[in-house]
Amino acid sequence: MLTIGLVLWVTTSPVSAAGILPPRNPKANIAPKPNYTTSGNCSFIDGGWRCANPCVTAKATFPAYSNGAKCTAYILRAVDAARKKEHLGPMGLPSNWLKLSPSEQLFVLADLERVARGLPPYLGINKALKAEAQLAAKQDRDPTIAPGFAVGLDPQGDYGMGGAWAEGFSTVAADYGWMYDDGWGGSVRNTPNLACTSAKAAACWAHRDELLGYDPKFNPGVGLHCTDCEMGTGFAIVSGFGSFVDLVELPAGKAPPVIFSWARNVKPYLPKHH
Repeated sequence: MLTIGLVLWVTTSPVSAAGILPPRNPKANIAPKPNYTTSGNCSFIDGGWRCANPCVTAKATFPAYSNGAKCTAYILRAVDAARKKEHLGPMGLPSNWLKLSPSEQLFVLADLERVARGLPPYLGINKALKAEAQLAAKQDRDPTIAPGFAVGLDPQGDYGMGGAWAEGFSTVAADYGWMYDDGWGGSVRNTPNLACTSAKAAACWAHRDELLGYDPKFNPGVGLHCTDCEMGTGFAIVSGFGSFVDLVELPAGKAPPVIFSWARNVKPYLPKHH
């Protein structure tokens, strides 16, 4: 019998509805159940390993990236268990989910987390923002303000932008880390958010606040109820793992065109309860 484990890291860049909304954050991290970062029990059958965690390969290793239906469903169980603690329903992925690129999936996940809490969805993926997010993913880093996108000022007078990076093997796992495991874990070793260096560090829960849009202590972000914000998302395989990047910006004027739209490419494919 074999059990293996994996540590996934996230960092953040300085940047009444259901659920917990900023400036409030969860009181503590939520350990994923099931724990998709470990293999669970594994048995060697027909020349390969079969593990309780369907994301684990036949070689008893974690993949660089997985979009398999069984792996996605396994991690989604953990997301749903965490959402239940906020009195939110299960996350209903669109019916075209498995056909979406990793970058498109990241956008969908961010908006699903927002609308579940009564927040407006980000409009879509902007070409200029995507280019910056993709560059950041390839360089394994947080994104910066995108060239070619006129960024507006938020109510605090700061540039309306937020960015996040994560390393792992699944877009859904990246969402879990950003949204439900982004605070202080009791020690540096047990804290996936590398910028959350103590229980009172300003960067704790900053990914979650970036995705939902408000973090006055660390990054003013783009505002909770932004109705014209757009995203850029990026994905690359770096050093054997997936590199995932989200970038959110508030346009200075009229929202520019998007290449992937919540209204056109996502909403029609959602379960009816959305």
